[in-house]
Amino acid sequence: MTGDRAPSSPMQAMAMDSFAGPQAIRARALPVPVPGPGEALVQIAAVGVNPADWKACAGFLPFLPQAFLPLIPGFDGAGTVVATGEGVEGLEPGARVGFMSALPLGRGGTWGDYAICLAAQAVALPDSLSFVEAATIPVPGISAREALLAQGQLQPGERVLINGGSGGTGLWAIQIARECGAQIAATAGPANQDLFTSLGVACPIDYRQEDVAQKVASWAPGGVDLLLDTVGQGSLADPAALIRPGGRYVAIETMLPNEALPDADSFAAKGIRAIRASASFESAPAHLAALVAATAQGRMTPPPLETLPLSEAAAAMARVREGHVRGKIILVTDHQAASTAATMKDPA
Repeated sequence: MTGDRAPSSPMQAMAMDSFAGPQAIRARALPVPVPGPGEALVQIAAVGVNPADWKACAGFLPFLPQAFLPLIPGFDGAGTVVATGEGVEGLEPGARVGFMSALPLGRGGTWGDYAICLAAQAVALPDSLSFVEAATIPVPGISAREALLAQGQLQPGERVLINGGSGGTGLWAIQIARECGAQIAATAGPANQDLFTSLGVACPIDYRQEDVAQKVASWAPGGVDLLLDTVGQGSLADPAALIRPGGRYVAIETMLPNEALPDADSFAAKGIRAIRASASFESAPAHLAALVAATAQGRMTPPPLETLPLSEAAAAMARVREGHVRGKIILVTDHQAASTAATMKDPA
């Protein structure tokens, strides 16, 4: 292992001993992980809270067996590299990075003072992008980009409907579609219609007060070219009716048991290609690098965010599980909070 700062052990982390949901999360003192070949140890500054986090804690993710307990959740991470394992090149201690955690590989998540990431998954962050802003990107941004561009093959000029546009994935999807040159419709509650307008959504839809099918039909009489469903769970009564013949339906994988899925026959009758997508581990670095660059250059902006201390991870997860979080909840470590406070006190 290489590195110029030996982290103290144990570290503080939010961890769980059973798959009993957010209520199983509690603060624990755990050993600082040691990076193996091809890995980096990152001192965490900020992490995002995603639906995948509470699903992990509820035992809904099949790639997290009992053997991984005690489990440190967390897929999104942003922080500073402090050490690297054997064979790592081009990633030095002191580098500011964003990444998706190696949790699916049994290497733990990001909700602690330190976390392991695969060096190949780490994306360098420019100084203009804060750790908190960077933590809004990985899982939701990668999922949206994979769904729209890699799987959905969205093209300039096409009409896309984003169901669930006010969450982290939806807001990144709106900006990805806009940069692609697509025309955008998106659904959300009344409090987010102004946000849609500011992001260039051509057809904002208040699903609580408007008929979604009627609004889409008036905007795209033949149906949209692509429907990105970030919500699932039967939130759209008849998604096939909203899509043109030969169009595409891309659903973000929810991994919820017994989820009500759309009628496959209705898709087949119109020649609609139905795709289920999620954050791809293999393509994550390329997606993340593109989003970091677009954000640093001002072509995209991080979604509205709320910061909470890492100690409030369980409450944050519960809120995400309930839905209707605008943008992202970001958890910051004590280290990051202290660093931010010191900077505000003495900018020099």
